Amino acid sequence: MPDGDIVHSRLRRLYQKPYKWLCEGTATSDECARALLEKLKQDIKAKGDLPVALSQAMADSVAHMSSHLEEAREGDFAKLSVEFEALAQKADGRLDLKELTLRAGKSLLNDLRNGREVDITHISEAIFGRYIHEVYESEFKERIPLTLEHHAGITQETLEKRIEDMQSSIGSGIQKFAQNAIRNQSVAKLSLPRRPSQKAIDLNEDLLAV
Repeated sequence: MPDGDIVHSRLRRLYQKPYKWLCEGTATSDECARALLEKLKQDIKAKGDLPVALSQAMADSVAHMSSHLEEAREGDFAKLSVEFEALAQKADGRLDLKELTLRAGKSLLNDLRNGREVDITHISEAIFGRYIHEVYESEFKERIPLTLEHHAGITQETLEKRIEDMQSSIGSGIQKFAQNAIRNQSVAKLSLPRRPSQKAIDLNEDLLAV
């Protein structure tokens, strides 16, 4: 399909191909995930480095409290939430990107407040990964149901199942993007996870057998 073909009017042109693949069901779940991650990578790079800098600034605020997280009180988390809002407000850049990153940061704060598992040794990476997930949700997943009829006649239930089947691969890709971006302090060099090997070699197999 040429990238210009629109088969879902509420999806941006960028995401038409992975949507079409999911609907037609001829590509594997891994192939669909990789096609979507490739487009998500393009989207994140086009959106620029503001969310990287903002994720790092939010992480620095959390770091000041990380040594006594166990004793942190509701007021401490409320103070951090206000700090996050102030950081987003004074950052120079697009309002929608600031809002997505702020949601990511507050999501992490909510998990910390409720005792959920968070890798506090890589806070900036965790926040930026959640920002990428916010982009994935808002630009692709949440828009999928916004049509009266899906491409190729697929039902919404079947499409949801196919999207669910690739969530593990999408999550791995998002984690890799976040690691790249924080390490380089830029979205310029994002890379996809390596493709899984086709088939492990059986060491007991007689390769010379006819």
